[in-house]
Amino acid sequence: MVVQMILREYRSREKSVFAFRIFFYGLMMLATSCSSPEKRTANSQTEHSYAKGFEIISFAGFKQVEVKNPWQKSKGNSFTYILSPHPENLPDSLLKKTVIKTPVEKVVVFSSTHVGFLAALGKSSSIVGVSGKDFINDSIVRSSLETKKCLDIGFAPNIDFESILLLQPDLVFLYGLDPSVTSLVNRLEEAGIKSVLVSEFLEGHPLGKAEWIRFFSAFFERESLGDSIYSEVERNYQTRKNEIAGNDMVKPKVLVGLPWKDTWFMAGGNSFAAKFIEDAGGQYLWSENGNTDFIPLDLESVFQKAIHADIWINTGTAESCSEILAVDQRFQHVPAFQNGKVFNNNLRVNAAGGNDFWESGAVRPDLVLRDMICIFHPELYAGEEKLFYYRNLK
Repeated sequence: MVVQMILREYRSREKSVFAFRIFFYGLMMLATSCSSPEKRTANSQTEHSYAKGFEIISFAGFKQVEVKNPWQKSKGNSFTYILSPHPENLPDSLLKKTVIKTPVEKVVVFSSTHVGFLAALGKSSSIVGVSGKDFINDSIVRSSLETKKCLDIGFAPNIDFESILLLQPDLVFLYGLDPSVTSLVNRLEEAGIKSVLVSEFLEGHPLGKAEWIRFFSAFFERESLGDSIYSEVERNYQTRKNEIAGNDMVKPKVLVGLPWKDTWFMAGGNSFAAKFIEDAGGQYLWSENGNTDFIPLDLESVFQKAIHADIWINTGTAESCSEILAVDQRFQHVPAFQNGKVFNNNLRVNAAGGNDFWESGAVRPDLVLRDMICIFHPELYAGEEKLFYYRNLK
């Protein structure tokens, strides 16, 4: 369970910077003419604020979606999907790619984060399969699981493939930490089931991850709603970030996480987690580390810095301070622990253990940022705002 939480918390590490190359796609698709049905002129390209992992280009009658480098340390790998409400009208050249009829109605998701995006789009009821039902927080999906309208298909690589075949979904939203995920893509394709790779967890900025709602919206033909949701989240996030940046205040030193056995997987200084801390007006203790991935550290090296921590956040599955001490008694000497400044992101957890932080938190980094600002600088709010995802451990 701890490994699962660590992976979920630090999956957003490796960043890749992609230019928007509409001319490149123009060369590939060219211009429409009667003599060549394969030629197309792009009507528009989705302009991204922060997301680097996908592109969407709209043509007459279809959209081209490209997902780039969808697993950690991936280089030069991309997957192209053609979305169309009338795939029967597409030229033969496009039919060689993965063609998905839109809007999709029945989907299987492999991450609780995917549930968060679909819930925001009002499409929770479209989910007919999930990977790990205990991780799901959304009430609509949980109700579907109870009535067997939605099935738990297990975890890769040992998924319940028979259940997926039984469900016959229009689409499977997948993710993978390494290239082995392509074997599942191929297996699904051989069974006649379409799948797309989702790599929001690799985005290096909280708003980059949130912007993937525009990716999901394209498959349900809800682009206007996706754009609206993202625009509001971005506006809220930037407003709070700018408020903090404009204040001359002491930045508390922040410790993150808990060790797994004898190793502490610490977020790098250029990581997704570090960016949150910076924007919330905190000083990450490992900010000088230029890594985007999590760094495996021994406990001794962590304690050398932890002794300076003013605030401690994201303490794994810990429900109380006593559970933290059960891991290592030396934690009682950390200033944040002594001063009652230990906070975990598990306020919104249901009876089955589904943590909404890993679900809707990806879509609402503005709420996560608000929580962190309240934790780092409570003097700015004076108790006016309650925490949404976090709670103070006792």
